[in-house]
Amino acid sequence: MGDDDTVLSISARCRQDGGLTEATLGELRDELGYKKLGRWVLAEIADTLRAAGLGFFPPERLNAELNSEPRQWQTVWIYQRDGGSRARVIDAVLQPDECDVRGVLDGIGAGNLAALSPAERLSRIREIVNA
Repeated sequence: MGDDDTVLSISARCRQDGGLTEATLGELRDELGYKKLGRWVLAEIADTLRAAGLGFFPPERLNAELNSEPRQWQTVWIYQRDGGSRARVIDAVLQPDECDVRGVLDGIGAGNLAALSPAERLSRIREIVNA
């Protein structure tokens, strides 16, 4: 399966599961057409997910320095980085340097809508309208 097919397959599965899905490293490896897991395969899986606008956790599963003996049964959660509430909360926890952690967690996580920025309020309204 080519990279484009892999991206579409993973993205489609994630969308079908409501924007959050779980996959084993073995499944992800197979979709990229490899027979073994290794440091370069882990990096390619991570890059492919990012290129498709997907995030994943726990991040150390796809980091060869931290997961020096990857196993096909190990799992990662894959989520759509679509700017929705779920993605913003996960990103606030996983990538705190790239967002307003307090604003996201107080506004979305704790339900304090007054803590949301104007852009976050508009995004929240879009989510409600599109639900």
